[in-house]
Parts: sequence; C-alpha cells; structure tokens
Amino acid sequence: MEIAQPTEEQLVQILYTNWEGKTELRTIVPSQISFMKTVWHPEEQWVLLAWCCNRKADRIFAIKDIKEWIVPKL
Repeated sequence: MEIAQPTEEQLVQILYTNWEGKTELRTIVPSQISFMKTVWHPEEQWVLLAWCCNRKADRIFAIKDIKEWIVPKL
C-alpha cells in the first residue's frame, strides 16, 4: 500500500519543544486534538495528534509545548 503525500494545504510547521527540552521546527499534518496522557506526556493535557514529516511517523505533540505555528502562504 502506498501512502499518499500530503498536499501543501495540509502542511503546518510548528516550533516545538520536546520532553528532552530540544526545540525544533517540525513540519506536520494535524489530524486530531485530544485530552489525554501518554508515556511522554505523563499528566493529562491537550495534545495534537499529527503525522510528522520530519520523523515520517505519527506523533503526539503537547499543545502547551508548541511555541509557534507557521502556516505556509499558498
């Protein structure tokens, strides 16, 4: 099965600080917002579930750790 490439309209960049304290610019395709906890986010909080183009994998981002949203100009 071939995975479809995201369109430019679906892409968002976020400046994100991960659980290790490293801040990176990530290109993502957001899919869902949820209130939950995980191994990496041990207290219940709002998180963004998204496909991370940098890691080529589904990821969960703590919304409180998103420092900036960058939406491409089309």
